[in-house]
Amino acid sequence: MSFFWNVTQFLNEFQASQVDHDGPDFRKPATRVATTQLLIASGLGLSAFLMFSVLLKKMPKLYASRMGRSQTSLPTWDDSSLFAWVPVVYKINDSQVLESAGLDAYVFLGFFKMCIKLLAICCGFSVCLISPIRYHFTGRYDDGGEESYFGTNDALYHEPRDSLGEGQGPETAELYLWMYVIFTSFFTFLSLYLLIEQTKVVVDTRQRYLGRQNALTDRTIRLTGIPVELRDAAALKARIEELEIGSVASISICREWGPLNNLFHYRKKILEKLELKYAQCPEALRDVEHYDESYRLRSEVSRDNLENADTQSIGEGDNDAPDSNRLYSHIQLEGRQKTRTGLFGLFGEQVDAIDYLERQLKFIDDEIVEARKKSYPATPTAFVTMDSVANAQMAAQAVLDPRVHYFITRLAPAPHDIKWDNVCLSRKERLTKVWSVTIFIGFCSFFLIIPVSYLATLLNLKTISRFWPQLGKFLKQKQWAQNLVTGLLPTYLFTLLNIGIPYFYEFLTSRQGLVSYSEEEVSLVSKNFFYTFVNLFLVFTLAGTASNYWGYLSDTTKIAYQLATSVKEFSLFYVDLIILQGIGMFPFKLLLAGSLLGFPFVKIKCKTPRQEKELMKPPIFNFGLQLPQPILVLIVTLIYSVMSTKILASGLAYFVIGFYVYKYQLLFATDHLPHSTGKVWPLIFRRVILGLLLFQLTMAGTLAGFQGGWILSCFLAPLPLITLSFLWDFEKNYLPLSNFIALSSIRENERDNTMVSSVAGNGNYQYPYLVTPLERPLVN
Repeated sequence: MSFFWNVTQFLNEFQASQVDHDGPDFRKPATRVATTQLLIASGLGLSAFLMFSVLLKKMPKLYASRMGRSQTSLPTWDDSSLFAWVPVVYKINDSQVLESAGLDAYVFLGFFKMCIKLLAICCGFSVCLISPIRYHFTGRYDDGGEESYFGTNDALYHEPRDSLGEGQGPETAELYLWMYVIFTSFFTFLSLYLLIEQTKVVVDTRQRYLGRQNALTDRTIRLTGIPVELRDAAALKARIEELEIGSVASISICREWGPLNNLFHYRKKILEKLELKYAQCPEALRDVEHYDESYRLRSEVSRDNLENADTQSIGEGDNDAPDSNRLYSHIQLEGRQKTRTGLFGLFGEQVDAIDYLERQLKFIDDEIVEARKKSYPATPTAFVTMDSVANAQMAAQAVLDPRVHYFITRLAPAPHDIKWDNVCLSRKERLTKVWSVTIFIGFCSFFLIIPVSYLATLLNLKTISRFWPQLGKFLKQKQWAQNLVTGLLPTYLFTLLNIGIPYFYEFLTSRQGLVSYSEEEVSLVSKNFFYTFVNLFLVFTLAGTASNYWGYLSDTTKIAYQLATSVKEFSLFYVDLIILQGIGMFPFKLLLAGSLLGFPFVKIKCKTPRQEKELMKPPIFNFGLQLPQPILVLIVTLIYSVMSTKILASGLAYFVIGFYVYKYQLLFATDHLPHSTGKVWPLIFRRVILGLLLFQLTMAGTLAGFQGGWILSCFLAPLPLITLSFLWDFEKNYLPLSNFIALSSIRENERDNTMVSSVAGNGNYQYPYLVTPLERPLVN
């Protein structure tokens, strides 16, 4: 009865402390800062939500651009209601997500659903059991923060609860600390169970979804490491078919088309300039439209009289066809813009701009035609299309050559996913790009430790006083300033730092020479997670509290204890941060802030129909930018799961809001262009395992801080081994199914060959899988 009485008394005192400033001292800083952050974040989030609802009604082409597409079967909502879109998004099921947004979106949203389920269960146990038990024994609802009592081993007995009475000694503390062992084990096993269950769902869905596909993409592999003597289509085809892994339908050997690609890039710039000049000269546009209309009418008349026309009249009629030289002779040159032919358009002879750019366009077209006639050295890369999906899968999984780095097979990316500029690179150029960018990113990550470390000092009044004594003295005198600087300011600076750096890494990754956008995306997930985890979690956490930071790093035996101490000191910061990121910042993602802020400026610059069309295209959803932060939030929430109910509740709110925000974006507002294969799940799995290991290490360090706690820590020793065994099982048994399609799945869902041949016979199968630079059409 005394336990439940203490729980009731705690709830009454906690509510009173919200308004009574004479309440217990240990609650006031946490309550004030967290309440202030919650109010600020709620105001920001609600403002963004209302603004989005209004803009969605006013600008549906920008915020619901995917609804008008014929290939989507998304439900619609009534435009008369401001919030009619909310229940529509809520009711969309997983099968609709898979059909409309693809497998990658399904896996991404499935990760959020798994996190919601995990944190909801953990939060329920924390609210109903962990926090009341902790409050019964210590008088504190959560561990950590500035009111942490873990600073000394016997601090538990310095300020006992009155209800504990006299004579409570180490036996009572040991009973209390067993709660940490029990719930650390329970939360670990719960996380592993849900992680494996979600892995099974992803694998099964992936096998069913991709197993029934029979497109050219699914039948094509990318072959690298081709020897010089086999860099010919006929020889390479014969060599592959000798291996008896299936028949080869077609082969596209990649060549060093760098000069040809440069011509295409230059042509694109000239074409954009020419379109802009036409848009700035309405008279020229009207003349062109009038001439095109008159030519169309003359063509229709000629077509009607074609049977009665002789050869000479047909030849005369052909002279009326508008070529690039005669077309512009019908346009009046008065009032059109002029340009100079010299450097930057500032020097040289002054000529008509449209006529000058048109001549340049025709010249570059002739150069491309001539360049296509030249011979280019073959690279050791080729795209090989097999006769069936099953043969392509077997070829992609097989070791074709006993030599190292020869005949390496991979599944080919989708046609729109290929970066031809990088495919055409030689092996030396590609390796140079990859390693130079990797080393540069490594240096950047190392030097970013400095600003992160200085930012971390703002969280601790002692470190502020050591580095800036005047500021520390002022903060000690002004409690409101101390709450602002140590409680709120770091979360906003942390958020700004976390927004800018990932885009910088995205720019560097695009220069790394990877052959597809999907490879860049996966690489960006790894880079950004490494940055957020190492710089913005480990370095940030340890640098903010360790008085001898490098000393702790040199003595590895203290790492667990130091990590546990630092984590508890940072609990209030992570509460504020997760509240700000989830409740305050997530609704702003609905606004597509980058597109919204830049829309007025880009709209002013839009002068041509092509630019208008590009303006209304949906933004690209990049998992490399969006995925690392939710993984880090899950790791932080797991680390604090036994110590802080506030962080568990904040993390749960983060993933609930994030799930519906990303669900709307992926279904209605954004595109994800890379080939949808669901390969992002292995990245998630490995990083959640890392989070569980850190969770166990932190709890072991926490228990080790008590007298005799090493004995309790030993009971946690099997948990890392069990966790690593799950990782080994995933790598051995589930990872192959996450990369390839099982042959049985292909056979069960294989389409009838007659259907494929009938489609080919109807003329719908007329384009090759790869449009190489030699085949790229010159379309204006």
